[in-house]
Amino acid sequence: MRQPCPSAIERVRSLAATATPTTAVLADDPGTRFSVRGAVDDAGRTVLWAESGHPLHEALRAAGRTNADLPIGVGLSALRHVGRTPTVRARLWCDGRVSAVPAGERRDAALAVWDVCPDEELLAAVDHDPMPDAPLLARVEPATVMYHTYDASGVIDGPAFRAAAPDPITGAAERILRHVNDCHRDELSAALRHLPDTPDGAAWLWELDAHGVTLWVNPLHGGDPALIRVPWSDRVTRPCQLERALFDLMSRHGHAARP
Repeated sequence: MRQPCPSAIERVRSLAATATPTTAVLADDPGTRFSVRGAVDDAGRTVLWAESGHPLHEALRAAGRTNADLPIGVGLSALRHVGRTPTVRARLWCDGRVSAVPAGERRDAALAVWDVCPDEELLAAVDHDPMPDAPLLARVEPATVMYHTYDASGVIDGPAFRAAAPDPITGAAERILRHVNDCHRDELSAALRHLPDTPDGAAWLWELDAHGVTLWVNPLHGGDPALIRVPWSDRVTRPCQLERALFDLMSRHGHAARP
């Protein structure tokens, strides 16, 4: 990715904030993978929601009798829709230890999951004294986080991952990005003609952050998609600056994008 851009750890934390858990493996049974649902909380921990009968639910109930945390690996995926096609932006793998969320913290954990997959059954998992067959909320403390994106891969130490913060405008950026991709793609594609070394084609916003924007371009005359990075002239700190920078990109074709 062309500079300026977020640091690797800030970028991965931001990707994790928009990623969803997909699969998990318990260390004591590495041959068995199972699907999981959940989210990543503000502290960078993966929150999982396990209903009665789910392998994680059974394992946590058994571990609860010995007060032991369980070693676990969790796969996460961050998606972006290119048109109607869901396309993987990043795959993450978090190795760590999973345990039931403490009673006083279940509400916040449930809200984090609700934002991704709202379901009234989550209410049962918030109960401070859940029945044995009630859904459970579990939390993974990361020991290491492996990541793979379209242009980078690596491993981040868990404490360093949690100590870092995602781009503070990530939430606003995702909302703005979805709106532009849904409603303003003609203007976005037209802007390609005024960007150097960029093929004509159909464009979507792929990544949007405080440092710039990355465009996904399907070339008009075929060929592999191209990813084009356009930096802002100054770091963006507020959503209104982000909107202005995108407006400049799409409407002031002869000038560099700026907040």
